[in-house]
Amino acid sequence: MGNFGKDAQSAIAVQIKAEMAAKDWRQSDLAAAVGMPTSTLHRYLSGVRDIPLPVFAEIARSLGLSIVEVMDRAQRRLDGNNAQ
Repeated sequence: MGNFGKDAQSAIAVQIKAEMAAKDWRQSDLAAAVGMPTSTLHRYLSGVRDIPLPVFAEIARSLGLSIVEVMDRAQRRLDGNNAQ
């Protein structure tokens, strides 16, 4: 995937964790909202597995965001700017 892809996946995972923290959610809360096992979500957020786009869309929706909003915030994080 190259460094950019890995960096982007990492930034997205970090952003998802930040959005979870803002909602005071644990991984089990988000996993339940998305309808997946907590262990699978953990693999996505820890970088063991890449997040498939349909799953990413459902995660974003469950957090009350669009995929574009999550990606924009993750990009700002990659660029060294403050993300929400």
